[in-house]
Amino acid sequence: MWKKILFEYFGNYDEEKSAEQVVQEKILESEFPKHPYYPIDLKLPTFTEKTHSMEYSLGVFAGIAITVSLISSLIIYQKQNVSKINKVAFVWFIITGSIHVFVEGYFTSFHETLQSDNSLIGQWWKEYSLSDSRYLSSDSFVVIMERITAIFWGTGSYLAAIGIYQNWPSRHVIQLVTSLGQLYGLVLYYWTTLFEGFPHSRPEALYFWGYFIGVNSFWALIPGILFIQSWIHLTNAVRENQKRKSKKTD
Repeated sequence: MWKKILFEYFGNYDEEKSAEQVVQEKILESEFPKHPYYPIDLKLPTFTEKTHSMEYSLGVFAGIAITVSLISSLIIYQKQNVSKINKVAFVWFIITGSIHVFVEGYFTSFHETLQSDNSLIGQWWKEYSLSDSRYLSSDSFVVIMERITAIFWGTGSYLAAIGIYQNWPSRHVIQLVTSLGQLYGLVLYYWTTLFEGFPHSRPEALYFWGYFIGVNSFWALIPGILFIQSWIHLTNAVRENQKRKSKKTD
């Protein structure tokens, strides 16, 4: 119901299929390999089925994410001069930086062959593409967005983590810019497909609400909190500097 409301408000929602569409779908099914992605007339000429199950792919990804979280937690735990919220931010930046650089960086390097790619990361992308098939069709917006994300926000995330660990004066500048970039990229990512009526996502709740909405929501919530934290810190720093300058002139 909610998905339909979103379609009707932001894009075009067509519940009925024309006879011509049905015929075209049958022709396409006979000419190209069958695949589970939406829209069903999407042309994926080199597509090959995944060899790993959903449970295996997600399990390995979760295992790696937990391992990275534990290692980064142990690294920052020993820093007594770092607050709890900044320790959490450190772990977040290590995780998101690793995803940006290695997972999304992999996509930007091999997006043209992803349809037939059955490497571990390739199959992660095939699984996620059930919620957004633009990744398998080398959609120009997604490729460019992910390149910017891997290069700038991946690097920015690692620099922000180092800044927290070493207490850099520039840490909050890096954090603010990186978090804003992540938020801006997510808005564009959602809005471009939302404007079309979400044609690239399968309708099942797992893929649309779980993968497409649920997973990506982390990059709305956490960068949003960190952006506000840095905004407040920098604003207070400027205010204190202005007070010191005013006292000197009095």
